[in-house]
Amino acid sequence: MKKIIVAVDGSELSDKALDRAIVEATRHGAEVLCVTVVEGLTFLAYKREEIPDAWEHLMREPKKLLAEAARKAEAAGVTIRTLAEAGRPAETIAKLARQEKADEIIVGSRGKNALDNMLLGSVSGRLVQIAPCTIVVVR
Repeated sequence: MKKIIVAVDGSELSDKALDRAIVEATRHGAEVLCVTVVEGLTFLAYKREEIPDAWEHLMREPKKLLAEAARKAEAAGVTIRTLAEAGRPAETIAKLARQEKADEIIVGSRGKNALDNMLLGSVSGRLVQIAPCTIVVVR
């Protein structure tokens, strides 16, 4: 069975990536893992004892995104797993693709934070370089 990982971050293009993953899953009976990655460097601003509360606070938005993605997929008749991870987005998604033996990763061409894309390079561009499978970049 085909395995697809789709990355979401709340941007319009990640919504389009999710839509494409749902269509692909419907056509090919694929398994879908919907992932959002919280930048790990965020925790450098916190003291050790503050990290559990900070984690809970930081995960509110990703949990909402994943719940919305699951509702959308299920409304289309697609079973979807969701996962929120901390780390560097491209590297974390590529690692998950290796672990899951994914056939395809679907991502938006730009994420929610355009400034990060300009300064650090886009997640999609980095994934094209390091991912172990096909990358579909949605515009």
